[in-house]
Amino acid sequence: MSRTVMLIPISSGVGLTSVSLGIIRAMEQKGVDLNVFKPIAQPCVDDNDRLDNTIAIIRANSNINVVEPLKIRDVEKCLSANQQDRLMEKIVARYHKHTQKAGVVLIEGLMPTPKHPFANTLNYQIAKTLNAEIVFVLALGNHSHDQLKQQIEIACSSFGGKKIKILPG
Repeated sequence: MSRTVMLIPISSGVGLTSVSLGIIRAMEQKGVDLNVFKPIAQPCVDDNDRLDNTIAIIRANSNINVVEPLKIRDVEKCLSANQQDRLMEKIVARYHKHTQKAGVVLIEGLMPTPKHPFANTLNYQIAKTLNAEIVFVLALGNHSHDQLKQQIEIACSSFGGKKIKILPG
């Protein structure tokens, strides 16, 4: 049985692609049987049809097989048509089809933006449905230790409270 870990950005500008690529590189160096699953493509600011940055970099620099993520416009259509269950079924089917042989599956969540305020809700649903352990990704910025702790506590409460599986780190 594989271990599923989902990186979930708490806000925009946290360097999610860099964090993902760093974890991928470290796991490759350790010889971990890794698969990367990005359920939904993060739209680029200038072009919603351009390949997701993380996927493009992985394909150019790694032998890891990555499946094409769903386009954000298709996700928005499902959500606006109140078909979230159908969307989750698609994501689960793609996950099981493309990650069967992996020891570890790393999932990169969708970045919350003003244009995509549904990202946190969707990330939570994906993590819960795939029984993923959660790693919150946040930027240090000018925040104090207490402010960062508070951000994490708020994120935890938004993602099911104390019963969720959060990896410390």
